[in-house]
Amino acid sequence: MNELGWITAVQVVLIVCATPPESRFKWSTLDWLDAQNVSHEVHNVTTADGYQLQLQRLPRPGAQSVLLVHGLLGSSLGWVCLGPERSLAFQLHQRGYDVWLANLRGVAPYGRQHSDLTDVMPAFWRFSFHEQGAYDLPAIIDHMTAVTGAEQQPGEAGPDPDPEREPRQVLLIGHSQAFNAFLVLCSVHPRFNQRIRLMQALAPLARLRRKVRFDSNQVRHLMKFVKKRQKSNQLEIFPPGYLPKICQSKRDICEYYTKQLAGSAQSNKKLLEAFNYEHLLQGGSAREIRHLQQIWKSGDFISYDFGPVENLQIYRGVEAINYNISQITVPIILYFGETDAMATPEGVHGIYARMLKSVKGVRRINSPKFNHLDFLISGDVKTLVNDKLIEQMEQFLAGRLAYVIE
Repeated sequence: MNELGWITAVQVVLIVCATPPESRFKWSTLDWLDAQNVSHEVHNVTTADGYQLQLQRLPRPGAQSVLLVHGLLGSSLGWVCLGPERSLAFQLHQRGYDVWLANLRGVAPYGRQHSDLTDVMPAFWRFSFHEQGAYDLPAIIDHMTAVTGAEQQPGEAGPDPDPEREPRQVLLIGHSQAFNAFLVLCSVHPRFNQRIRLMQALAPLARLRRKVRFDSNQVRHLMKFVKKRQKSNQLEIFPPGYLPKICQSKRDICEYYTKQLAGSAQSNKKLLEAFNYEHLLQGGSAREIRHLQQIWKSGDFISYDFGPVENLQIYRGVEAINYNISQITVPIILYFGETDAMATPEGVHGIYARMLKSVKGVRRINSPKFNHLDFLISGDVKTLVNDKLIEQMEQFLAGRLAYVIE
């Protein structure tokens, strides 16, 4: 590193170290990117059904593009909130990748705009992971392709030319429900089976029936809360500021449900740390929770069940449809935590059993306690998750990925 580089690095360390941790809990994704003095861009994308989404990019024109997609109640903040030494977005950029951070519909503040609706209208919140896969991800990936394609000069071969492969394929990394959106994307829009080079799924949720570590009573309590909000026409679940407020005033209840629904953490003393972040967990739709409950109840990976009358109008049949995930051809690597209550080892292996053709590996996080939220905020996430994920990805790109099922 030259002298200027060392000076810049020292300045960044001083800025971050001089900032109290409590203040960093309030930072947005853009605050983190600004604080690191890292080159970044903001891109605005409009979906086919009118949602206006903001993407953040850590650009390296000409390099392999990686898209990071958050899960249920998440945002792009999850990929940067531990800073440059431990967050995946920074690690990937430092290794020379062109990094894009997705924000799906409903995320505050980056997915709250629509061409015709406002986020106080019930109609704004009538979506689940189906719409995220059918509309959000296609718009995002097509935008990435247009931008990176325009940056490649005429006649330029690019960093990884391959005449047999469509140019500008994307490496996809997703947490939790992002995997469901990916499955919908490739089922509803088969062309994306050729547009995505590799999918790495952290704590995927597709198989839930008899695969989770919470019982029907806990699901019933959650759905009672959801139905109450739906009846009052409040279709946003956990609006910004709601969870931190609840977890401060009712810490014992919040800790109980977090442990039951997310699982035992590496450090249960920090089980509620995720709720300290102002922008990390918020912005979900009641229909998202309802859709997951339907999957849990049915045992199948199905589209949203509106009931026989609406199903007949929408699906031309009285039942919700099964997504044909067995036809997905994108190579997939699955990762699970030992004590994750939602994406359990049994559930992740259930996905593998349904997708034998495309799953190229199933990896266990090497920690006796690792839960659903640890994938974002564990103090050891760099060594336990990120380093392994990057190693697997680069072995795949080099054609040397070992087939391992853990």
